[in-house]
Amino acid sequence: MDTADTSDRLDRAIALHEAGRTKEAEALYNEILALEPDQADALNLLGLILQNRGDLDAAIGLADRALAADPDFPEALTNRARAYQASGRFAEAAADAMRAMELDPELADAAVILCRARVVLGDSEGALAPGRQAVALAPHSFDAHFFLGIALENLQYWKEAIAAFEAALAIQPHNTPIKAKIAMALTSSGETEKAIALAREVYAAAPDEPGSMFVLGRTLQLGKEIAESIELLQRGLEMMPDSADGWTMQGLNHATLGHFGEAEVCYRRAIELRPDSMEARRALARMGRLDNRQTEIVDLTDILNDKTARLWDRSVAGFSLGTIHDKAGAFDDAFESYAAANRCARELCIVQGVTNRMEDLRTDVNSRIAYFTPERLAIGRAKGNPSEVPVFIVGMPRSGTTLVEQIVASHTRVHGVGETKDLWDLYQRLDQRHPGRHPLLWEAAAIREETEAFLAGLRAVGGEASRVVDKLPDNVAHVGHLGLLFPNARVILCYRDVRDIGLSCFFQHFESSNAWSFDLHDCGERTREIYRLMDHWQKVRPVRMLKVAYEELVGDLEGQSRRLIDFLGLEWDPACLDFHKTEREVFSASQWQVRQPLYSSSVGRWRHYQRHLQPLLDGLGEYAPADR
Repeated sequence: MDTADTSDRLDRAIALHEAGRTKEAEALYNEILALEPDQADALNLLGLILQNRGDLDAAIGLADRALAADPDFPEALTNRARAYQASGRFAEAAADAMRAMELDPELADAAVILCRARVVLGDSEGALAPGRQAVALAPHSFDAHFFLGIALENLQYWKEAIAAFEAALAIQPHNTPIKAKIAMALTSSGETEKAIALAREVYAAAPDEPGSMFVLGRTLQLGKEIAESIELLQRGLEMMPDSADGWTMQGLNHATLGHFGEAEVCYRRAIELRPDSMEARRALARMGRLDNRQTEIVDLTDILNDKTARLWDRSVAGFSLGTIHDKAGAFDDAFESYAAANRCARELCIVQGVTNRMEDLRTDVNSRIAYFTPERLAIGRAKGNPSEVPVFIVGMPRSGTTLVEQIVASHTRVHGVGETKDLWDLYQRLDQRHPGRHPLLWEAAAIREETEAFLAGLRAVGGEASRVVDKLPDNVAHVGHLGLLFPNARVILCYRDVRDIGLSCFFQHFESSNAWSFDLHDCGERTREIYRLMDHWQKVRPVRMLKVAYEELVGDLEGQSRRLIDFLGLEWDPACLDFHKTEREVFSASQWQVRQPLYSSSVGRWRHYQRHLQPLLDGLGEYAPADR
């Protein structure tokens, strides 16, 4: 058969193939190959037909022959990569797709395959470039947006992941699993209300599916609607008892309520189902219930040192190891583990583009100190709401804010709401209503309207409570604004030995929003700036304030508790001394500690790590203790 005849038959076969008449196309491809066994196009396209039929081994064999005839055949490489992927051979799929893209950078299918294969192989960072290229080349491809979204989700690039999943949803508007993905990403990015609304939509579409129960249960959990979350997750676990994620989520619900026995059962079940479940290990470590068996230590050490593992997994392993060693009194080993965990966390921040500029914090503190003078506060307070209901507990994280909240919230006339951004939202709304105007120039009517709405929110959660407590430590930045908005509010300033604060922050696995905690020097700098601001508030006294030292609270629980309740203007309630028995939701990292009777082992903890403290002391500057 001459070349012209082969070309003509191939053209006819391709036309039939494209028209969907695959049986006729297959017959022609076989005719061509009977006469010309090494005809690469016929081999490749016949392999594609067999691949779509599910005969993957035969398809791979034909692609092998096509590539033997033409090693630089990008379409054959792409088709073989697709067949490898369908066979679960993702490393080989990635290699073929990458070679195909080198030969033809415009091959969208190769880019999608490479993105997906790298995600499956645990290389989400390496999946980003081909994923973005796939989206650019094939903007209407569901798979391109979906697998890019998965890579972004794994790297915790929440906003970009949401955008990718939303683009996929635009292509398949009724794809409920994609809506679930978006809901979970919204939850992780802090957009809880939108997440719950979308999760309810997912649940309404499939009310008998455990997956939709888990999605809604998780979003409700982060929206602090624990009772409904527990009910949904329980139903989901009855239907799908082998869901490690479901057990982990339910464990967190029980821990939030202080039911640590039930929480431990859930977490250990999750680990049984998924031995590499780092989230469950992290939770057990926070509760002080992670096994200190040698096998556990070896497993965690292997994960921490595995350069191919996810950075988040490695950091969890390091923090968990640190907790085990600290509890065992192996303090040098503990510090080494914590330091390695923090290095992984910092590296993850770099990958995510999260920056931590201490000079920005310094500038912000300087501007607040300069603006909020006694004279300005005296002029502005006349516009404020006279309510005495709001109470704010502020300071550095790990300075005892959760303990103080638990004590006062044990009073029958006090309600604790945990950590909320409500005050920040109030400030931002007023700022947006008065663009470019200083707080002193905000209109009295606007302040009245917004503060009444704020109080309505407190009453909605606090009921008849005389005092409603918000313990977000970072509200320390807005104490000056409180003097203008709620001049009769009360603020409790929490202090603790700065060395214990710095180490405790460095040893605590915070999210990337607290990226400063991953560096011991930055822990010192942050503490210095927050203390500098708190010292200023005590000088200018925007509102009624009480300074509470953690060490004094631990040393004299009743005396300091009575002092706290007296400051709130309430009669003494003995229940405050049994704070660890109080049934309430605690969402902070200290949820385990505040459920225990008061203990003093955390006072002076820095002494065990004294030889590692120099970076922290350097960061503290003038706030470093004299006995350093």
